[in-house]
Amino acid sequence: MLGTIGEVLLLVAFIACGGSAIAFFWSAQSDDASAQARSWKRAGRWAWGVMSAAVVSTSVVLWYLILNHQYQYAYVYQNSSNDLPGHYLFSTFWAGQEGSFLFWILMMCGVGAALIAYVQRDYERHVMAVVAFCQFFLLSMVVGLQFGPLEIGASPFMTLAEKFTDAPIFQQNPNFVPADGQGLNDLLQNPWMTIHPPFLFIGFSSMVVPFAFAIAALWRKKYTQWVRPALPWTLFAVAILGVAITMGGYWAYVTLSFGGYWAWDPVENSSLVPWIVGVAAFHTMLVQKKSGTGQKASLLLSIAAYVLVIYSTFLTRSGILGDVSVHSFVDLGLYNQLLIWIAMIGTVGIGLFVYRYRELPTPDKEPRILSREFMILSGAVLLCTTAAVIILGTSAPIFGRIFRDNPSAVPTEFYNEWTLPLALGFVFLAGLGQLFWWNKMDVESLNRVLLKPVAFATTCTIAILIFTPFAEQTVLLPAGSVGPSQTASAGLFSGLSQFWAMYGQALQMLMLLFVGFFALFGNGMVLWRVLRGNPRMAGGAIAHVGLAITILGIIASSGFDRALPRLGTTPSANEDQMPRENFVVAKGQTRLVNGYRVTYTGKSTTERGRGQYIIDVTDPKGRSYTMKPVAYQGSGDQWFMHPDVKAFLEKDIFLSVTPKEATGMGSKEGKPGGEFQLSRGDSTTLGDRQFAVAFDGFTVLKGPQGMAESDVSIPERVPDDAQMAVGANLRVTNFETQETRSLMPIYLVMNDNSQQYIENRVGDWDLRMAFTEMNANNGKATFAVEGVDVMPENWVVVQAYTKPLISLLWIGIIVMTVGFVVAIGRRVQDIRFRR
Repeated sequence: MLGTIGEVLLLVAFIACGGSAIAFFWSAQSDDASAQARSWKRAGRWAWGVMSAAVVSTSVVLWYLILNHQYQYAYVYQNSSNDLPGHYLFSTFWAGQEGSFLFWILMMCGVGAALIAYVQRDYERHVMAVVAFCQFFLLSMVVGLQFGPLEIGASPFMTLAEKFTDAPIFQQNPNFVPADGQGLNDLLQNPWMTIHPPFLFIGFSSMVVPFAFAIAALWRKKYTQWVRPALPWTLFAVAILGVAITMGGYWAYVTLSFGGYWAWDPVENSSLVPWIVGVAAFHTMLVQKKSGTGQKASLLLSIAAYVLVIYSTFLTRSGILGDVSVHSFVDLGLYNQLLIWIAMIGTVGIGLFVYRYRELPTPDKEPRILSREFMILSGAVLLCTTAAVIILGTSAPIFGRIFRDNPSAVPTEFYNEWTLPLALGFVFLAGLGQLFWWNKMDVESLNRVLLKPVAFATTCTIAILIFTPFAEQTVLLPAGSVGPSQTASAGLFSGLSQFWAMYGQALQMLMLLFVGFFALFGNGMVLWRVLRGNPRMAGGAIAHVGLAITILGIIASSGFDRALPRLGTTPSANEDQMPRENFVVAKGQTRLVNGYRVTYTGKSTTERGRGQYIIDVTDPKGRSYTMKPVAYQGSGDQWFMHPDVKAFLEKDIFLSVTPKEATGMGSKEGKPGGEFQLSRGDSTTLGDRQFAVAFDGFTVLKGPQGMAESDVSIPERVPDDAQMAVGANLRVTNFETQETRSLMPIYLVMNDNSQQYIENRVGDWDLRMAFTEMNANNGKATFAVEGVDVMPENWVVVQAYTKPLISLLWIGIIVMTVGFVVAIGRRVQDIRFRR
C-alpha cells in the first residue's frame, strides 16, 4: 500500500515538475511587466511547490519503509538489514541508485525554493525554467513508468516479486517476504559515508545554478549583468562540492587499507572534474565583473561545469565503469536515459552559446601580461587543462570499448605525470595573482612585491632540503642508475632524456614545494594587509592560503610517507629491494620495526561482532598507544580490512592488519614445517615460541678446487664429488628446556652442478634443519625446517605507514573552505547593497 502511495507521489512530482518548467518558460517568453508573465510565473511557483511537497512525501515514505524493514520492496531488501545501526539504516536511503537519485531530487527542491525566495526577480523566470527542466530529467530516472517495452526510470518502490519475476520463490509464493535484507555495502558502513553523499548531492544540485544563470544570460541577450547574482551561488556550489570530495577522500583514508586518500578512481575523478571547472568558472566571473573581460570564458565554463556533473552521473550510474571502479553503481537500464540527458543539456547549453557567439561582447583590448586579469585567466586555462587530462583518463574505458571488449582504466602514473606540471603552473599563479593589482603593473612594482615571498619561499625550500629527507627520498638517484659517463656517451638529446626520466618527477616535486611556499607567503602577505584594512575582502586570500597549505600537505604526506621497514634492519646498499611494506607479528610477540616497538596482544570484537585486533605501539619518541584495526569476513566470504589511524600534529600512524585466516593459510595439512630466511646476524622464533634460531654466518668447508677454505675440518659426511660445501652456523634454543645447541646444516654444489643438502637432525627435539639456498653477496640464507611450524598459530600481517604532516592537508582544506564562506558573504552583501 505504502509503495503504491510512493509511486503515485513520484508520478505527481514528475507531472508537476514538467508543468513548472513549462509555466516558467512561457513566463520568460512574455513581457516582463505583463499580466500573462506574472500569471505564468505564479503557476510555475505553485507547480514547483506541489512537486516539492510530493518529493518530500515520497522521501518520507521510503524512509519509513527502510526504518521498518519492509523487505517486500526490492530497494529496502537490497540495501538494508536488521542488524544495521540506526544512522546506517537512515543513510540506506541514498546507498542505492534509485534512492540516491531521489535524494538528489530532494536537494534540488531546496535549491529551487532558495532561488524562488532570493534570486533577483528579473532572473527568476529564466533561471527557474532551466532548473525545472533539469529536475524533470532527474525525476524521469525514478518515476518508474512503463509503456509496453519502453521503461522510464527505475522506481525505488518496486517489489521483489516485480523485480525478480523469474525467481522460483516468487512464482510459487508471490507474497513471500524475506526475514532479513542483504544489508548495506560493508565499505559504506562508515560515519563519513553517512554525511559525504548528502554534501555531494547538495554540491551537484547547486552546480545547476551557475549553469541556469549562464543559459538565462544567453537567452535574454544580457551577457554581463548575470555574473553579479550568479557569483555567490557559484562560490557556494564549489565550496560544498569541495567539502564533499574531501569527505570522500578522508573516508577512503580511514576505511580502505591502501594507505591513501586519493587513488584516481574513475568515479572519484568524475566529481573532481566539475569542481575544478567550477573553480575556473568563478575566477573568470571575477575577471568579468571587475574589468569586463572573460565573458565568453565565464559563460562556457559555467555551462561546462554542469555538463560535466551530468557526465559524471553517466559514468557512475550507467554501469559502464563497473569493471574498473569500486564506487560504480550497477546498470539499472538508465544508460539511454542518461545519454539523452547529457545530449539535451549539452545541446541547450553549448548550442545556445555557439548560436549567440557572434553577439557576445569582446573587450576593447586584451589584458596586459602584468595584470591580475591575465594571471587569473591563465590560471583558469591551466585548471581546465588539468580537468581535461583527468576526464580523458577517466573516460579511457569508454574510448577503449571501440578497440577492445574489456578495456581497462589508465594507471595512476598517467594522472601523476600529467597533472604535476599543470599543478606547478596554477599554484604559482595562485600566489602571483593576489600580489598583482587590477589592470596593470610595471616591472619595478612587480620586483618589489615579489621580493619577500620569493625570498621566504627560497629559504624554506632550502631548509627542507637540508633538514628533511626530501632530497634523499625524491631527488637522489637510486642505486644502479645510469652514471654520468653513460649519459655523456649517449649523446646530448638522449642524455637529457635519461636525466629527465631519472630526475624529472623529483625536480617537479621540488619546484612544487617552492611554488607552494611562494603561494603561502604571497597570499599570507596579502591577507595580513587586507585584514588590517577591510576583512570583508579577505575571502580570496584566505582561500589561496588554504590551497598553499593543502599543496604542502600533499607533498609531505605523499612524498615522505613510508612503510615501516622489515624487522630490525635497513637494506644494505647492494640489496635490490625496498623495505617490505608488511611484516608479521605473532600474538604476544614484540617486533622492533624502524624504531617502533609493535606488539600484537590479541583480538576482541566490536559492538557489531567484527574482529578487532589489538596492536600496542611505542614510537621512537617513547609515546605508547594502542591501535585497533578491524578485519572481518563479510558477505560473499570477502574479507574487509579497516585501518586505524593515530593522528599527531607532525604525522599520522596508519596501521592495518590482515589476519592469518585472510591470507589463505588458515589451515595446513601434513607435518609441521616450512621455510624461512635469515641474514647474517639475524634471529627469529619458530612455532608458538618453541624455538629461537640465530644465524651467525657461513663457513666454507670445501672450495671449488676441492680444497678446504677454513680452519674447520671437513666433516666426513661431505661427499667427495662435491665441488663446494658451505655450512651455516646456527644456534638453536629450546624455550621449554632453555637449552641451546649449535647446528651446521650444509649446502652442497656437486661436480655436475646439481644442489644437495646435508640436514641436521635433533632427535630428542623432533627437529630437522636443512640449508637450502645461499646468497654470499648479501649474507642471506634460506632454511627448511621440519618438526615445528615456521609461523605460530595466531599471527597477523601488519601494514604500517607514517604520514608526515598529513594534518596540513586537512587544515588547508578547512582554511580554503573558510575563504569560500567569507567570499560568499561578501558577494551576498554586494547584491543586497545594490538592491
